[in-house]
Amino acid sequence: MDIFNARLQAVEDQLSINQTIARYCRALDWLDESLLRTCYTNDADIDYGFYKGDVSGFYPVVMQIERATLHRSHFLSNVAIQLRDDFAEVECYGIATSTFDNAVLNVFGGRYLNRFQRVDGDWLICKSNYILDYCYVTGMPPLGEEMEQLQTGIGLDFSHPLYRALYTAPSNSNVLS
Repeated sequence: MDIFNARLQAVEDQLSINQTIARYCRALDWLDESLLRTCYTNDADIDYGFYKGDVSGFYPVVMQIERATLHRSHFLSNVAIQLRDDFAEVECYGIATSTFDNAVLNVFGGRYLNRFQRVDGDWLICKSNYILDYCYVTGMPPLGEEMEQLQTGIGLDFSHPLYRALYTAPSNSNVLS
């Protein structure tokens, strides 16, 4: 493979990894377990503190936690990727917010230490560790009259009319369309 094609493949691989990370966040935010299942290999190993084990047992546990909240938002950034053949070491920072009562906001910050594997041309998480760096709780003041007309995301899930199915099952092609 010439240098140009090798660099292009690396860019496509990094984009695919970032799309998997975006699907992961969206799946948790919208309580979409089927979308969450597109992010991991079938034999992925998970260690998030509240759960340690194989991915098949992780899905119901994490979805139960997320469903207990009225609203949740996951933000992952500063994604560092080291590609090695069909595997990649990926580290990123994560901030998640949630509320159980729309009066108190929980804020979690930490890091994901992930290993990705190329499977049929797509990049999926095969090992994931989460390290919680901080957690704090703060009150949520009323929005005020001028903000009252905003649509709120409280209580939304993937069956809500505002949900947009931006992601389908990963493709088996790296061709950009």
